[in-house]
Parts: sequence; C-alpha cells; structure tokens
Amino acid sequence: MKDKKYLLAIPLVIWMLIIFLFSSQNAIKSESLSDSLVSTTIDIVVKVTNIKVNTQKKEKIVDNTRLFVRKTAHFTSYFILGILAYLIFSNVNLPTKKVIFYTILLCFIYACSDEAHQLFSSGRTARILDVLIDTCGSMCACFIAYHLKKDKLSV
Repeated sequence: MKDKKYLLAIPLVIWMLIIFLFSSQNAIKSESLSDSLVSTTIDIVVKVTNIKVNTQKKEKIVDNTRLFVRKTAHFTSYFILGILAYLIFSNVNLPTKKVIFYTILLCFIYACSDEAHQLFSSGRTARILDVLIDTCGSMCACFIAYHLKKDKLSV
C-alpha cells in the first residue's frame, strides 16, 4: 500500500510539468494555441450545424472568446492539479481539513511560482487574477473530491 502513495505522485508531477511547459511558451505561441482551439471548435460547429461563418466573423468570435478561453484553461488546469493533490494528501491519513488545506496551499504556491515563471517567457506577464483563478480551480476540485469521498463513505 505504501507504493500506492508514491504512484499517486507521478500524475501530479507530470501535470505540474505540463503546466510549466505551457507557461514556458512565449505570448504569441500561447495566444495562438488558445485561438486555434476556438477556431477548431468553430469549424466543428459549422460542419455539424451547416451554419455559414465567413472568415471575418470567425476572427471576431476568436477575438471575443480569447480571454474566456485563456481563463478557463487556468481554472481547468488547476482543477486537475487540485484533484491530483487531493488524492495524494487524502491517502496519507491526514484529517480532512488538513487534506483540503494542504491541497489548496500546494496549488496556490504552485500558481504563484507559475506566474513568476511566466515573467521569464517572452511577452508573458504575471497576474494576481490568474493566481486567484488557479486557486479557485483547486478549491472547486477539493470541494467536489471531498463530497465524492464523503458520499462514498456514507453509502
């Protein structure tokens, strides 16, 4: 059973590396990735619905959704990080409050370091708002994981 604790750390470390790699992208590449996600989504919707969207309208949709997509990516990536951290802390026989506290603390500290890391990527900045969004993602993950675990125990 001790090995299980160590095995749970592998996905956490991999996910932290993925976040690090995304933060290492320069501003142009990072924005391009977000834009291509929206553009691909538009292409799929156009194919499925047969709605006509010209290039100008498509570019406007991409521009109008860029901020939402980027902030949602922050929330989602730290939601996943929160789930992975919660799994580790909940498997080391800590009280639930400490599991939640350590999970959120780890994610908050990583979000701060991630934003600081972005200062070294061309055209990128560090934003407190992003740290807050990241932390909210991990807090939501804790909330859901806690309730799933609690409901599992009471069934």
